[in-house]
Amino acid sequence: MNGLVSIVCVTYNEERLIDKTIESFLAQDLNGLDLEIIVVDGNSEDSTRKKVEAYTKRFSNIRLVNNSERKNQFGRNIGVKESKGDYIAILGAHTIYAKDYVRVCIEEMQKTDSIGVSGKVITTIDSNSNEGQLCELILTNKFGVSGESFRTVKEGYTSMVNYPVFKKEIFEKIGLYNTTFHRNQDNDFNSRVIEAGFKLYNTWKTECRYYPSDTLVGIFSYAYKNGFWNGISLKLKPDTMMVHHYVPFIFVLTLLLLIATSVTGGFIKTYFPISLLFLVIALHFFTGFIFALGIKKHKTIKNILALPFLFFAFHISYGWGTLKGLLTKSS
Repeated sequence: MNGLVSIVCVTYNEERLIDKTIESFLAQDLNGLDLEIIVVDGNSEDSTRKKVEAYTKRFSNIRLVNNSERKNQFGRNIGVKESKGDYIAILGAHTIYAKDYVRVCIEEMQKTDSIGVSGKVITTIDSNSNEGQLCELILTNKFGVSGESFRTVKEGYTSMVNYPVFKKEIFEKIGLYNTTFHRNQDNDFNSRVIEAGFKLYNTWKTECRYYPSDTLVGIFSYAYKNGFWNGISLKLKPDTMMVHHYVPFIFVLTLLLLIATSVTGGFIKTYFPISLLFLVIALHFFTGFIFALGIKKHKTIKNILALPFLFFAFHISYGWGTLKGLLTKSS
């Protein structure tokens, strides 16, 4: 293959993994393609910039660019504008990529007549603690994050690609990332790609390892923020979202309505609403328990018993975030 690949990596306080991430960029087997790496940093307050600057001194194909807006969507646009490649890979800083990741995505792009391709995303917790194990189990379980999450999505043509490699022409044809979205900018961009008549593809011939928070507080916060921006996205551009994004919100709304009617029912001596409330909660815990029994990794009695409660908390955090997003005035 001939040409140039531009890797765009947006960073903000990524000192934990930035070295390993950049090393995985440098290790890419590109089969003759040239490589440039553009790190777009949002004025990190940890050692991220210092670490990246050390790489720029050692490797002439690595550049550090400033993102004064700090937000991810602005950083991506800066990186795309700075890119000179025929292919542009939008790769995250908390992820480590197989050495054939970019090459396989480009090869699959050509085989499937797609404009953008991503590899299989494997969620990994860099911790041996029980809390870290539980975080991994929540984020890799179809009941926890749905079967349509980028962590569980199947191989084949898709409506979304995460950690994608694109042909540069797509940015020329449909524009850059929507800076209105602090999150869900991928959903918006992918939907515009599909609307323009192009194909997206997810391949399992290569993979990357995504390292989320290894604390329960961290992933519940992650769930809340994602839910919040789902609520904002529903108001700004509802066609970018899918039904599974709102299942936790529907669950939370159902609980709130049943709680309200249970209080009202108490005054008029009818106990049907509160019975239904307990039934809905019991069904959620039962389903969570069934999925917990099916786990293959970190399968211990302690984890199986804990997961139904953690699934419940994760969904409540997510759904509550969506409710707050819907009630928040968006600019």
